[in-house]
Amino acid sequence: MTMRASMQTAPADPLMAVACPGCHAALSAESAAAGTPARCPLCQAAFALPAPRQQRPQADVSQPASERDDDPLRRLREERATRRGRRNLVMLVAGVVILLAIVLLFGTRRPKKRR
Repeated sequence: MTMRASMQTAPADPLMAVACPGCHAALSAESAAAGTPARCPLCQAAFALPAPRQQRPQADVSQPASERDDDPLRRLREERATRRGRRNLVMLVAGVVILLAIVLLFGTRRPKKRR
């Protein structure tokens, strides 16, 4: 199995980036060698190359958002943003009411009593 330091030029074979668990060096390995044991050329630590990650399908942007599958994370973020907006509005209204009450209670001048 061939391991190369990341500073070398990449050949035509597809490579994957790997970090050595011993010295954290950035290494590259052939994609075909995924899942096999390897040895770091710098610190000689033995480790298994990770299996290739499965690509998540990209959302088709040519379709309108209503036709795309609903993403539960996006829906959760939208619900949180809506709740945050409502909470901010309620806090603003409460602040204005409290400020108005303070002005009405303490802001009016009472005529001084004449002796």
